[in-house]
Amino acid sequence: MKNLLLIIHKLSNGGAERAITLLANTLKDDYNVTMATFDNSVKEYFPEVDVIDLKLPESKKTIMKILNFFIRTHKVKKIKKKLNIDCCISYLSGPNFVNCFSKQNDKVIISIRNMQSKLKKNFFRDIVNQITLKKADTIVTVSEAVKEDIEKKYKVDTNKIVTIPNMINIDEIRQKQDEQVEERDIFANDDIKIINIGRLILQKGQWHLIKAMKIVTEKYKNVKLIILGRGELEKSLKELIHKLNIQDNVYLLDFKTNPYKYLAKSDIFVSSSLYEGMPNAILEAMTCGLPIIATNCKGGTNEILQEKYGILIPVFNEKYDITENINDEEQDLAIKIIELIEDEEIRKHYVKMSNRRINDFTIKENKKKWMDVIEND
Repeated sequence: MKNLLLIIHKLSNGGAERAITLLANTLKDDYNVTMATFDNSVKEYFPEVDVIDLKLPESKKTIMKILNFFIRTHKVKKIKKKLNIDCCISYLSGPNFVNCFSKQNDKVIISIRNMQSKLKKNFFRDIVNQITLKKADTIVTVSEAVKEDIEKKYKVDTNKIVTIPNMINIDEIRQKQDEQVEERDIFANDDIKIINIGRLILQKGQWHLIKAMKIVTEKYKNVKLIILGRGELEKSLKELIHKLNIQDNVYLLDFKTNPYKYLAKSDIFVSSSLYEGMPNAILEAMTCGLPIIATNCKGGTNEILQEKYGILIPVFNEKYDITENINDEEQDLAIKIIELIEDEEIRKHYVKMSNRRINDFTIKENKKKWMDVIEND
């Protein structure tokens, strides 16, 4: 049985963190799996494997970032030697860099999980990516769009790249979706509930959705928007909600380790992202049987929905605008939400489409792809 090491920054508050936890749990019966984190002081995901905490958290200071790289690499190199690691899989730029430079006799697999060309320009990150993409034995991208993106941006050898989309543990999600939510007053009545899940950052575009809700609530007073997530825009998004005077209709409920119980008690899922790698939130919403409205943004969203499994709308302007002005794109989103509220047959159709499409992202479908990458020399 081969020895596997999985590396991630942390096990909290993120799609990559959730995904690598599921990967560890999926592979543990076929391999000796160990996970290493840079900082495991905050635990929100719990892999069913041994987790080694390097106790080297992120730093904003450049000198500490460089020092951390050398210390992390040294520690991971020792782990690889001690555990006789045959294959090491890492998620995200920092862990990918450490994985490549700690290489012993192991196969190095790195995972690219977002549209690199759409991220805020960062010279240091670009250098890191350029080096790791060249040094890695295999590169796993979560969507064809991400694959094309790194081929174009970094001139990567296409033969090294394998696309494996995110997978979903359908049984676990459907079991957890029956749990009670803490905010029972929000879900206590028959109000129509729209839900969005994602970090409160520019990429997720939630200010557009909040503005669209202003129009929706003018027609339907009994519609609520629930946003699950935390991030740097929380304060300004709350200010926008108050400016629009829709604080009785829009709720920011923080990050949730079990978002499924909120999805199961909602009626419509809306993704307002400006770009995506392969959005877990859409797959989770589909698993819970929700109809989907999503921006047709660069990345994996349209690979999931394919213009038939959900409603795709044009991507929004990326300018961050928390004034009370509502643009044409936000009005169009409001119209789509209202149409879905009013037409029960269309709603039922997209529920059916969600239930059908999610079967293409099961553990069974994706486990074999990962095992092929691990075993292929």
